[in-house]
Amino acid sequence: MKRWWSMVGKEWRGTWTLLAVATAATVAFDIWLGIKTATWSLMHMGEGLAVGLSFIPFAGVGIATVVAGYFAMRGEWQSHTSMRTLSYPLSGTAVLTSKLAVILFNLVLVTLVAAAGVWFVASRTPGFRMMMTSDPTFMAWVRSREFLTSGIWVTISGILGIAFMVAVGMFSFVIGTLVPRISGLIAVAVHVLVWYLCFAFGPHAMYVASFLPNPVIVGFDNALDLVRRIEVPLLPLWPTLAVTAVLLLVAGRILESEVDA
Repeated sequence: MKRWWSMVGKEWRGTWTLLAVATAATVAFDIWLGIKTATWSLMHMGEGLAVGLSFIPFAGVGIATVVAGYFAMRGEWQSHTSMRTLSYPLSGTAVLTSKLAVILFNLVLVTLVAAAGVWFVASRTPGFRMMMTSDPTFMAWVRSREFLTSGIWVTISGILGIAFMVAVGMFSFVIGTLVPRISGLIAVAVHVLVWYLCFAFGPHAMYVASFLPNPVIVGFDNALDLVRRIEVPLLPLWPTLAVTAVLLLVAGRILESEVDA
């Protein structure tokens, strides 16, 4: 375990600068929106403009999530440090999980900063907070236990989703190294194929895993002045966890075989 943490530290030292820049850019953007929102709210159709723009960093996080795993592995090959990294007394899967842990931490941190930014901009938008607090159904949900448990499960699901997409990128790159001349093309094809298989067989996997305890996200709706309790089961949770583990294990074994060769 000590060696694994040492590898995590190595990965962290290589990414903290990019994390600092992304975090600072997100904070600066949200502060600028927080300053502008009062003026924009006086404009025609400008009431929610700043709040809408404050969601832009989430798009950046989404793009980074898709490509982070691939580029993390590609960086090792481009800097010619791949064999040195793989020669560490760790399994291939352990090397991948150390990279995954750092990427996951960075992306989750930027996501939390972006979420705090949305709340900051919304709180400074005239009338926006009043609109939320004046809704009795919304305030009752916020004060309920379901709000806390739903928030926890949404967070867990979001982290797992990020881990899955990063693992797909890593797996795609590792498969691409089997054919060095067209590794990029192979990686893209594998990436697309994995997503196709997930969508094609996802419903069957969720059916097979239906016997496992599935957490639910609870919400309330007051359409037509009737309060309804809405439950959304997180059926993809266990299949996503299983597929993520399989991708990392298979990619790790392939890396080990390349070192042995």
